[in-house]
Amino acid sequence: MSWDPFRELRKMQNRMERIFSDLERESLPTQKRSKPKNQKKGETTPFTDVRDLDEEVVVTADLPGVDKEDIDVSVEGNSLTISAERSQEESEESEGFVRRERTLGQFYRKIKLPSDIKEDEAAAKFNNGVLEVKLPKEEKEEKESNKIEIQ
Repeated sequence: MSWDPFRELRKMQNRMERIFSDLERESLPTQKRSKPKNQKKGETTPFTDVRDLDEEVVVTADLPGVDKEDIDVSVEGNSLTISAERSQEESEESEGFVRRERTLGQFYRKIKLPSDIKEDEAAAKFNNGVLEVKLPKEEKEEKESNKIEIQ
């Protein structure tokens, strides 16, 4: 086995990366890592996926612990807005917590959609804490190209 002068340095670097990764995961609430410009104080941002498919845009959002009745979804132009509220359970006591990480309060997310959509045909469903919104795309008219004469 040949001697590698950098072997110990690489091992130390890997250990440090694991330590900082664990530190970040433990110290930062997962729902507050990024904050959109239009987010109000006290609101958290749900994690979302946006898929641009052939005939529709599908937005999936994680809203754990939220009741269906506490979710508002709206579409205006090429923006989708999701807002919800998760309130503290009545039976839950506020004393004795060693750690409290679950997010309570307002969720808000405004998403710019990649395509124009048919607002009146949008549909949403909510199951097991996951909201899925299907937004059919507006059909684009094929325009003929204009030939530009070179002078």
